[in-house]
Amino acid sequence: MSWLVPALLMRGSLLLPMLLPVANVTFSVFAIDSYSHGYRFKNIVRQLTYSFATATTIILLQHRNALHYSRLAESVNPFNPVYQTTIDALTRSLMALGHSLDESKGIALAKIGQGISSQAAFLSAQDGFTFLGLVALCGIGFGIWQRQIR
Repeated sequence: MSWLVPALLMRGSLLLPMLLPVANVTFSVFAIDSYSHGYRFKNIVRQLTYSFATATTIILLQHRNALHYSRLAESVNPFNPVYQTTIDALTRSLMALGHSLDESKGIALAKIGQGISSQAAFLSAQDGFTFLGLVALCGIGFGIWQRQIR
């Protein structure tokens, strides 16, 4: 889990420099009496942004997971020598543990499918973090531009 710490620190350090200038520019146009209305409006926009970001992330992860799964599953066929070697080694190992030949082949195939699913999920999460990094870079540029408005 230590690999997650840098990503969380980057996320936390990104929000403060972006939000302060944007909030300052946003609320500077309101009179003191209108501040509560502006604050409510900001909260509505924030909730809409969170909903949009969550939906976008879910769609991106599902799409990338399906793409990576189909790409990885293309190599699982009887004509691939690596697949043949892997399935034979797994079948032999399972037979040594006391499973029958048919049972060993089924378990070995299930293990390979499980590995493909895990790898596809990992690759789609990696794509998601790449996308998040690009969005963060755009946000940094926007935050710097907002600071130059005043």
